[in-house]
Amino acid sequence: MKTVGKRPYVYIATLGNAPQVVTIALDRLLPQYPFVEVCVIHTDATPDANLPQMKFSTMHESVQQLDAEFENARLLEETAGEKVWRVDYRVGDRYYQFRYRRVLIQREVQEPGELATYHPVKDVETEENSQAAFRTIFRTVKRYKAQRAIIHFNLAGGRKSMSVFAMSAAQMLFAPGDKLWHVMSRYEFMNSRAMHDEAEQSRLVAIPYVSVTSLHPALGMLIASNDPYDILQAQENYLHLMDLQRKEKFLRTLDFDEYQILVGVAQGLNNEEIGSRLKKSLAAKTVANKLTTIYETYLVSISEGVTAVSRPENENMRTFLAAEFGAYFQQRNERL
Repeated sequence: MKTVGKRPYVYIATLGNAPQVVTIALDRLLPQYPFVEVCVIHTDATPDANLPQMKFSTMHESVQQLDAEFENARLLEETAGEKVWRVDYRVGDRYYQFRYRRVLIQREVQEPGELATYHPVKDVETEENSQAAFRTIFRTVKRYKAQRAIIHFNLAGGRKSMSVFAMSAAQMLFAPGDKLWHVMSRYEFMNSRAMHDEAEQSRLVAIPYVSVTSLHPALGMLIASNDPYDILQAQENYLHLMDLQRKEKFLRTLDFDEYQILVGVAQGLNNEEIGSRLKKSLAAKTVANKLTTIYETYLVSISEGVTAVSRPENENMRTFLAAEFGAYFQQRNERL
């Protein structure tokens, strides 16, 4: 994808048994965004004579219906799992020209001592196939982002899990300007199987998302792998390390009694039990007051820009602190 000056627009859509959701959104978006490439991600479209008769389209039929909407198709590229054509596409009385890419969801199989092989996924109904779908969606988005593309992703097609994967990929990879879309249509229109909504019985709805890198820019530096599961693990490890450092920094601010009180709370002891076990015993009321100070100080330390917090019920405060520090003290075998 060549770009001169401004960044290119790309339209991505997942495909299920309702191919019209792909064209409905494309019809609405094309007049506003000059897409240079339309990319459709789908499961295996090989016809299967053994499939039972269905009321809805098979993937083979969905792909055929969708392909028929792109005129004067000229094959440009063909690799294992992908095909690219130069096509003409009509919206009303106007024609648009762009590249049309179809990406097949494939599952990677790695046998010991052998090179990896790739097998087309028929349906996203198992954990292995779901992972393959997520990896395909993620890698497709990442490839376009590497080419500085502005992405419009229509997640209305395919199984619900594919919509979730599209949302996850967007949260990890999208930048300002990228958009997620969903198509909402009346049942009568969808049941008609029409590929274009001339009567405007459908709505294109923008889906809000939260970018991981906008919340924590450092997490964006971890998005180096081509495997989303590696990235999620790296981000989890990073957040765990940040949480550990934050807790240890706070604990260093406590005096001896405060530290021991927090250990006792994490251990599940009440104020009387904590007070009696301290090196210098304290009354339950004194323990309660110190515990409130610990809670308020901790909340301020983890809440950026906050200098004061409201005081909760005693049990809620204890439950919160036990949940925050219970695993920390348990791993260190610290008990009061």
